[in-house]
Amino acid sequence: MVAPKGHEPYNAEGEGGRPVKYDAAFIEAEAEALEKWMKDPVNIYFKRFCFDRGYSYQRLPEFAEVSERFSETLARAREWQEIRLAEGGLTNEFNGNFCKFVMYNACGWSDKMEQKISGDAVSPLAFILQSIDGQSKLVRDEDE
Repeated sequence: MVAPKGHEPYNAEGEGGRPVKYDAAFIEAEAEALEKWMKDPVNIYFKRFCFDRGYSYQRLPEFAEVSERFSETLARAREWQEIRLAEGGLTNEFNGNFCKFVMYNACGWSDKMEQKISGDAVSPLAFILQSIDGQSKLVRDEDE
């Protein structure tokens, strides 16, 4: 959409439309603010950072697409958060169960304790009966 007659274009490209709220200078300033925020050991939760700064947590990936500096800072901040949670959980500074919950959901952690079996997943009783009859066997990991 073109700007109204007599008005200058809203953005630098002259395409009109809604003004850009988060320009490159703003995002660079946010990268610096995030770096400073990480230095305070009390801070740990990115949503709090965003809330205090006045925008949604969902903006962080958008900022990372626009700015290489912000992208690198965000990656380091995620690593810092994971380290902070792990160390806080290990030293009982934080509740271990809650740290585990956050690690699974925010940091991509998962349990490696996956059980592998062969048989009919729809009818597990059939698998048990086959196992008793010697027609099936438990599949074990090579590490065991």
